[in-house]
Amino acid sequence: MKGWIFPRAVAMALLMVASPLITMPTRAACVTGVAGWDVLWMRAGPSVRYRRIGGIGPRACGVRVYWRRCVRGGRWCKVRYQGRVGWVNARYLDEGGDDAGWSHPNACVVGVARGDVLWMRAGPSVRYRRVASLPPRYCGVIVTDHCRGNWCQVRAREGVGGWVNMRYILMR
Repeated sequence: MKGWIFPRAVAMALLMVASPLITMPTRAACVTGVAGWDVLWMRAGPSVRYRRIGGIGPRACGVRVYWRRCVRGGRWCKVRYQGRVGWVNARYLDEGGDDAGWSHPNACVVGVARGDVLWMRAGPSVRYRRVASLPPRYCGVIVTDHCRGNWCQVRAREGVGGWVNMRYILMR
């Protein structure tokens, strides 16, 4: 009996070490090139002929891409997003994201007068308390896929986060 435990333990350890190289996605990606009113459709297979199994928002980050599973000349990649696994067209993915699901800055503050600030709120409306502020023309804004109406959750390059009205944000 003891003779079987050691080889199984070694085999399991090797499997755990080798598995991430084969099955784990690389860095997180963000959706790009999708209109603000549209979604990137996740499909059951690598083509528009497969059924839709979910949608990913136009500025969503934290999309885990299995780059080694890309097919059809790299045009379709297998992804994981919010617990769902499917296929998306790779031209709508930007691998500038990081493992925490936050991208590099992808937006700037616009329409805010000099000497004023854009308030970040604890929730998606002016009724929520102010948690931080962004100066006019600040381009270190990271927009997430968490939106409600015209409000989206954002994070500043420096790490502070909150909700802002998107009429004051210009996506780059």
